[in-house]
Amino acid sequence: MSTVRIFMLVPILFLYLAVPTALLSVLEYFLARLESPWPGRALPILSVVNSLCWTLVVLLNLVGPASPVLFLIPLAVLVIFNIPTLIFLLVYKNTRRRFTERRAMDRKDIQDL
Repeated sequence: MSTVRIFMLVPILFLYLAVPTALLSVLEYFLARLESPWPGRALPILSVVNSLCWTLVVLLNLVGPASPVLFLIPLAVLVIFNIPTLIFLLVYKNTRRRFTERRAMDRKDIQDL
């Protein structure tokens, strides 16, 4: 019975984690291109809050005798749900770096005129 649940976990994680992350990464790209840096930081911050909330839910719903293995489950949830955070941060940093380089080049071209 447990192997069936493990096989069911993969499509669920794909549908509820990978697809929204891919779609929100496109939004993150456009938010990071804005003049102000704060709109681009919104999705990584919300993603961290989301992962902390899910970890807290899992931690509070653990029942049974305390064992070290039992505390690895919330840690695994924290790591898995922070994968979108890392992706959003990579998109933000890469896009923002290109944006600032392009803005510096534009300022240099204006000064040369």
